[in-house]
Amino acid sequence: MKPLDSTSLEVGLQTIISQLGQLLNVDCCIFRSFNSHYLINKSIFYNKNKQENYHQLYLLEKTIVPVDKVEVIDCIRNNSFVEKSRKKAYQLTKIGASLLLPLTLENNFLAVVGLHRNCDFYHWQKQEIAITKMVVEQLKLAITQAQAYQKVKELAYREALINRITNAIRCSLDPQLIFTAITQELGKGLKVDGCALSLWTKEDNFVQCVGLYNQVQGNINPLPQSVVPIALNPVLQQLINSQKPVVLEDMDNYPEMTQFDLPLQRSSQALLIVPLIVDGAIIGSISLRQSTHPRPWLGTEIELAQTVASQAAIAVQQSRLYEKTRQQAQKLEKSEQQVKQLNRYLTESVLKRFLPASMVNKVATGQLSLDLTPEPRLVTILFTDLVGYTSLASYLGTQGVATLLNEYLEEMTAVVFDYGGTVDKFIGDAVVALFGAPEELTPQEQGYRAITVAREMHKKLHRLNNKWQSQGLIKEPVCFRCGIHQGMAVVGMFGGGQRSDYTAIGSAVNIAARLQEVADSGMILVSATVAQFLHSGEITAMKSLQLKGVKEEVKMFSVAVNYKEM
Repeated sequence: MKPLDSTSLEVGLQTIISQLGQLLNVDCCIFRSFNSHYLINKSIFYNKNKQENYHQLYLLEKTIVPVDKVEVIDCIRNNSFVEKSRKKAYQLTKIGASLLLPLTLENNFLAVVGLHRNCDFYHWQKQEIAITKMVVEQLKLAITQAQAYQKVKELAYREALINRITNAIRCSLDPQLIFTAITQELGKGLKVDGCALSLWTKEDNFVQCVGLYNQVQGNINPLPQSVVPIALNPVLQQLINSQKPVVLEDMDNYPEMTQFDLPLQRSSQALLIVPLIVDGAIIGSISLRQSTHPRPWLGTEIELAQTVASQAAIAVQQSRLYEKTRQQAQKLEKSEQQVKQLNRYLTESVLKRFLPASMVNKVATGQLSLDLTPEPRLVTILFTDLVGYTSLASYLGTQGVATLLNEYLEEMTAVVFDYGGTVDKFIGDAVVALFGAPEELTPQEQGYRAITVAREMHKKLHRLNNKWQSQGLIKEPVCFRCGIHQGMAVVGMFGGGQRSDYTAIGSAVNIAARLQEVADSGMILVSATVAQFLHSGEITAMKSLQLKGVKEEVKMFSVAVNYKEM
């Protein structure tokens, strides 16, 4: 069955309601939603006489009321329990008999399905009620499927939004560009009227706005500033005291908060404010505004805003570090020695992303010269990828998976660096490492180091699993699969003037990636070119495979992990 979003769900419900009405030959069949938290918040109609003007539909909708059990009315005229306003709607629409069934999901009342007949009396048959109950179950299934699909879409969208913000922070050293990107992405992502990023501490007098998104006015320059002192601002005082998000769904219910005047340009009907925290102290806040109507802030929205606030706090620290470095560079221009120190700092900042510290130090001090121009090289490529990452991300949530993934990638990078490898890139949870570039190594040494790193990664992950399970972060151990291949690739810096990366391209890289993809959970899978450097007792021959994108069949071998945790 094709996944349903809110639009296709509406079409599907219309089809089901129409088929039910035609099957039972009723004059009118209606699905009326009573819960705005679900994907469908409008009524769906089937009318045998095709009378679908607005007034007619309005009256028909009034005949459907919340019920907690099946309501059978054979003759509305003689039923004394039907309230006056509803009975009037029945009379105006010439409905004389009615059947109502409630629809609930997970003990939450959602909607009512109603069947109407234009006659003075009609005895509803048991079979008709049974059929309608079965249709209600079909409606539940359709809505449940649409909800699950919507949750997956929302999770993917939120992860993409966080990635865009992270990339904005990484790709620029201009604080204003970074702060603008953060507010623009978060404001649009949560569909709010305004989003402001402000810097301040409890010792400051006023708030300083550094980034602003306004849905109506667009970019605003210069950025507005607050006029109420922080000490007299009840919202900010609550934020200082709790260091937790301040959630105001309807400002009419919080008259004491009316002096909140962070630079949001317009009055607010709903507010969400999350703190930026560094070393246990607030350094600013992100404020989200809804102008014209109350808004029930969802837990996922609050969590997303907090995650972005954590990224923003990092960006603030980076911008301050950048500004400090820039000022130092200006002062040190006249001294050749000081310029060399600055160059070393900048060199290390670039190279330490993919090279071991010992090699970075040699380059920075002039002991080693690197030519990173792309050229053919014999290299050994190692690919690892976590198993079940999507379900793990769904289980842990955005903040939890970020914590786990950062710790995992840091440990895996350390292992690669310990054995003189180069971290090519991270692809989500995947790690790609090279051996033999930029440092020259014999083919045998490359293979030995790659295998050793893969085994050490297993050891490190085993320790991490013990730690995460003791902390209650995960229930089941996390596993990865690994593929290793040796061959010719073009290695060097690829990119343009604004951004470039040190990486390898070619069929050898593709084969390593494919080996990883077909490996079982926890397996180290290597090609024949790597297996030749291992003892026969360390490897097990696997069935050769025709890998996607590779012309010839590839002989594969499973390598024993071969470690004991002390």
